[in-house]
Amino acid sequence: MLGSVSVQLASPQFVGRGPELARLDELIRSAAGGEPGFALIGGESGVGKSRLMEEFAARALQSGGRVLVGDCVDLGDAELPYAPLVGALRAVGADELSAVLGRGVRDLAPLLPQLEASEGVSVPTSLAQGRLFELLLVVLGGLGAEQPLVLIVEDAHWADPSTRDFLSFLIRNRRRERLVVAVTYRTDELHRRHPLRAFLAEADRSRAVTRLTLERFTREELAELLTGILGRVPPPQLVEDLFGRAEGNPFYTEELVAAGGDAADGRLPEDIRDALMLRIEALGADAQGALRVAAAAGARVRHALLEAAAPMDRSALVGGLREAVAHQVLVQEHGDDVYRFRHALLREALVDDLLPGERGPLHAALGRALAADPALSASGRGVAAELAAHWTAAHDIPAAFEASAQAGAEAESMAAWAEANAHFERAAELWDAVSPERRAGSPGRVDLLRRAAEAANLAGDSDRAVALGRSALALVDASSEPLRAAVLHERVGRYLWINGLSRDAVAELRQAVDVMPADAPAAERARVLGAEGHLLMLLGRGVESRARCEEALELASAAGARLEECRILNSLGPTLMMTGELEAGLDSLRRARELAEEIGDPEELTRSYINLAELLDQAGRLAEAVDVSREGFAMARREGIPGVLPMLIAELAMRLIRQGGWDEADAILPEGTSAGTSWNVGRADALCALAQLQALRGDAAGAARTLREVEREMREAVGSMWTAPVATAAADAALWDGRPLDARSAVAAELDRREETDDSEVTYLAPLIAAGTRAEAELAAQARAVGDASAESFAVARAASILDVGRGLVAADPQPEAVLNVELASLEAARAAASASASEWADLAERWAQHGCAFPVAYCRWRQAELTLSGGGPRGDVPAVLARAHAVAVELGAAPLQREIEDLARRARIALDAAVESEPAASEASSAAERVGLTARELDVLQLMAGGATNREIAARLYISQKTVTVHVTRILAKLDARTRVEAAGVAQRLGLLEPAGS
Repeated sequence: MLGSVSVQLASPQFVGRGPELARLDELIRSAAGGEPGFALIGGESGVGKSRLMEEFAARALQSGGRVLVGDCVDLGDAELPYAPLVGALRAVGADELSAVLGRGVRDLAPLLPQLEASEGVSVPTSLAQGRLFELLLVVLGGLGAEQPLVLIVEDAHWADPSTRDFLSFLIRNRRRERLVVAVTYRTDELHRRHPLRAFLAEADRSRAVTRLTLERFTREELAELLTGILGRVPPPQLVEDLFGRAEGNPFYTEELVAAGGDAADGRLPEDIRDALMLRIEALGADAQGALRVAAAAGARVRHALLEAAAPMDRSALVGGLREAVAHQVLVQEHGDDVYRFRHALLREALVDDLLPGERGPLHAALGRALAADPALSASGRGVAAELAAHWTAAHDIPAAFEASAQAGAEAESMAAWAEANAHFERAAELWDAVSPERRAGSPGRVDLLRRAAEAANLAGDSDRAVALGRSALALVDASSEPLRAAVLHERVGRYLWINGLSRDAVAELRQAVDVMPADAPAAERARVLGAEGHLLMLLGRGVESRARCEEALELASAAGARLEECRILNSLGPTLMMTGELEAGLDSLRRARELAEEIGDPEELTRSYINLAELLDQAGRLAEAVDVSREGFAMARREGIPGVLPMLIAELAMRLIRQGGWDEADAILPEGTSAGTSWNVGRADALCALAQLQALRGDAAGAARTLREVEREMREAVGSMWTAPVATAAADAALWDGRPLDARSAVAAELDRREETDDSEVTYLAPLIAAGTRAEAELAAQARAVGDASAESFAVARAASILDVGRGLVAADPQPEAVLNVELASLEAARAAASASASEWADLAERWAQHGCAFPVAYCRWRQAELTLSGGGPRGDVPAVLARAHAVAVELGAAPLQREIEDLARRARIALDAAVESEPAASEASSAAERVGLTARELDVLQLMAGGATNREIAARLYISQKTVTVHVTRILAKLDARTRVEAAGVAQRLGLLEPAGS
């Protein structure tokens, strides 16, 4: 029995959720002031997420806000890109969108069907995903210009990859929009590898995100819910029985009441699925038939589609739907001919209950109806993805193949690369099961695999792109189709390079050139030759690259192939610099940027920014390079594709770290290192930049964790371009953590595997050379402090050997910053040999300052002050030098350097705060010992102690008692701020206290 019709399914009064509503209300108030907010609301199925959103929407409307709602769609393996965004923006007219976006509205036409009929709007064939995201952000900001806008995205556990990417983009790129985004998801759907988990983990890093988890009702809340449903206070036994069955889940409770009325006599179903089906089976045959068709159609379905597909006459259908709506199984959307299920669980129960013999025919009928009239779809746009799902469920393989191929093309047009990849792959899998006649007019299998590979690449999954590209190559006979084989080899080579597999990429591109027919069209030949030139450039082989690029450029220009010309110019620019023509190289890149803007190609536009910044950087124009990197990053967010953003972030972050913009680097790195980002070499580079920053700030444990992740990702990478920055970060982390032996190992491993043929290594190895010689200087100083002549000699020799490598690199390619790093290495090698001078450190500090790098300046000034103090001469401007270095370390957050400077100042009795302006010079006669407060006798004890003498031996040498020696040793440790005799010896060595007084 269904129970009394007077029993409501839902309480008219909203029950509980006070803290959650209060937090959501706070987000509305903040949004009204220009502070956008995001709420991620999780909970098990039926716990009341949608009911909370209804209440929240009502309150937002009452307070003068605007509300848009969109649902994610479950199509099984088929992907419907941006489903909740399309659904939410369906309520916004074309005129309003045009007013917000101006001419940019035409670029949203592939996504929003209401724009297709607008006058003057054209549909572009493809759209970069970054550009689409920026436009959607502008739309949301514009719609909230007059009043706060609430965007509700329901059922994000079913969200397509592009929707998840957009939500991540929205969180990262919020500005001053008057916007609240509320996203609901089922916690019981999130298995360990569910893709939403990565999105949630990334979102948690943002201060703008609020996480809410809805719990089940208490007994008191359940009683209040039942009072609203029944219209009277429920009997205590009913409350207990329902609480025992539904365990406080509101939806389960409602359904159990609907199935059993207000009775508590044991007639209630055993579980929720039984309750749902019992209630549905209590409806008439026409209602059940209509509901089964609606369930197969999807969460939302148009009345006209039901009329076209349901196996019943119109009057029976209308009668059945009326009954389903009256009993609140279906809900009719206001002002529309669309029905939706009151809860997704109702639809799921119906779908699961379909017999195999009725499932296929229902989906086939729906597929035929949608194919005949796509306007019947509730999505209001291209229906290929829906058709692919229906034909697959109907086991109509030829139709599923055609629909999947079309769905891939539709996803391409919306820059939904992950979805395009999935559809093209599915079509390729179905190829063999379709007759040649039915395949006629559809893309070939090789083309499907090629497009799937390119979509995977653009989605940031270069591993998958390589696999798909090679699958396509396996189907091509190079002897009969050499041009096609060459083009595919070129693409695979590109994907391999993005994956950090430089050797494999070179081999692939050489094969592309080898199989390219001599009579190939000029544009195609230019593309393959240009691709090889590009990779040779990336590997630093300038002469070879220039020859290839110039040959390719001539072909592209003659053919009028402007895109290929742009690509080749982007590669030629760096090769010109490598061969000594910097200005020509910069001009080439500026021309490439102009062409990319004219053509509207975001990938090549991004490359032009990357390469232009790199050339400026290598030319010693760091500030200009940082500016170009910032422009490129901003442009790529607006126009780009997901796969390149991590690389742009990594390059900008690395430059900011070198320049001293550590806080800015800190702010952008989470986007590049996010676990939600499909891996490519850019993400590994961003992780490496993060590790470098963690090392310099003294977070050795964090740097170690980050570097382990980098090493996992780059385990197959070859070449110093990829591996040297990782080794440098590892060495710096070890050095600032007081582990010079570990730093030595990291540097040695990298230098041992470097390739002599890699001409580009100076850029990436020069910082490692500096770190390696510093490690040897530390080890030599430690050895001297304990009198280990053998270890000292070994460290000095290693420092000299590493320095020789660096000098050879800059002799071949004297990049300004590389030269500075090798000069730093030279002073570290001199420090290892105890022959460095304070004046050399001062000179190098000034040169680093002129170059625009903050941290090396502070480091060099610290060494300058240390050597000046240890030399026993006048202090001069040492206090001011130390104070300036200290100020930089504090500003950067360079905790280890800050501690070293403060330690030196404390031992030398220098007040850093008072030294910023000036400090009077010390007396010429002041000795090193007097500066740290040691008496003559304490100095004698220290010198013997540093030589390894025991207390008994010191007492015999100085004719004092062992007890007196113990007192002196205790005072020496306190004055030198050392914990052990070895540490005291090391401090004494640095301060010049180990030579006999007066010598």
